[in-house]
Amino acid sequence: MSKIKKIKISSLFYLSGFLFILAETILHIYGKSVCSTEGCKVVESFVKGGNLVLLIAGLILFGTLFFISFHKFSESLISFVEKVHSGILIIALSIEGYLLGFQTFIIKEFCVFCFTVFGILFLSSLFRIFERRFEIILAFAGFISVFFMTYIINPEINQIPSNQYVLVYSKGCPHCEEVIQFCKSHSISIQTVEAKKLAGILKSLKIEHVPILVCDEGETKKFIIGQDNIKEYLLTKASTTNTEQGVCPIFEKEKCQ
Repeated sequence: MSKIKKIKISSLFYLSGFLFILAETILHIYGKSVCSTEGCKVVESFVKGGNLVLLIAGLILFGTLFFISFHKFSESLISFVEKVHSGILIIALSIEGYLLGFQTFIIKEFCVFCFTVFGILFLSSLFRIFERRFEIILAFAGFISVFFMTYIINPEINQIPSNQYVLVYSKGCPHCEEVIQFCKSHSISIQTVEAKKLAGILKSLKIEHVPILVCDEGETKKFIIGQDNIKEYLLTKASTTNTEQGVCPIFEKEKCQ
């Protein structure tokens, strides 16, 4: 009886994981998600093929684990199936180590969906230890190793500073220096950041040249590349936003601009 109960408990973990991911897959098809945090959107943007790739992989993972734990195999196959069972969990937790390490140390945003899946796999692996499947300790070792490896091998994907105008430049770039001097001469406030600090973001956007002006226009974000394009854009904006600069009211001279 105790063995049957253990099989049902482990199957319940995998079934809950399968149903959770299935629900997310259905919501994804309709443009919705159980995870509404900014972290979920950021993580999805780094996945090749989008979130659907992870969802399909998750369905296959939990579907396979549920079948293995629920199906009654012959005595000759039980030993082999149990090793496969533990092997799948070892690989799955190691992959979770990368996903959670990537969120913790690199993008510094957290996906609730990913943490929920990790929680189910963690509890499932823990339960395997109670079943005296001590090889599953390798799953925890794999998770910890990969998790901290993302800290050691860290590409440092920094965020673009929050400012109306951010100029991305490189040292030794004469065009970048020209734009900086242009902004100073026209009293245009910009924040500068060196391109190498945003290398990850720039590569993901396939931007290979500087200077780059990042413009925050509320709901619209613009990336303007090239000295002449940037100067033309800033002159246009300066002429529309500073129409009252350099004038004095006739009757209120103390308010002279």
